[in-house]
Amino acid sequence: MNLNALAEKIGLEEDEYCELLELFLETGTADVDRLETAFDAGDAQQVARSAHTINGAAGNMGLMNVHEVAKRIELAAVESRLDSVSVDVNTLKGLFEEIAGLNRT
Repeated sequence: MNLNALAEKIGLEEDEYCELLELFLETGTADVDRLETAFDAGDAQQVARSAHTINGAAGNMGLMNVHEVAKRIELAAVESRLDSVSVDVNTLKGLFEEIAGLNRT
């Protein structure tokens, strides 16, 4: 993942993008935690809300891999198909861990 290219894509300098990315990680990690808790509880409505928030924020940041996974989770949750998203929930958590690792360098 090239932070400079992502920054340029949305019209920012790399240092500005990294600041936004830190905020994205802080709020997004909380959203992922809520999503996972709701998923474990079978609360499709809360899963959809959390996934929707992540979906939009990731899209705005140009993080299309996160955006696409969150979008799949959201759509499945809206259709009450939580049984089909366990792999995507784990993938989403992994993507956040990957981004957090990049932002520390």
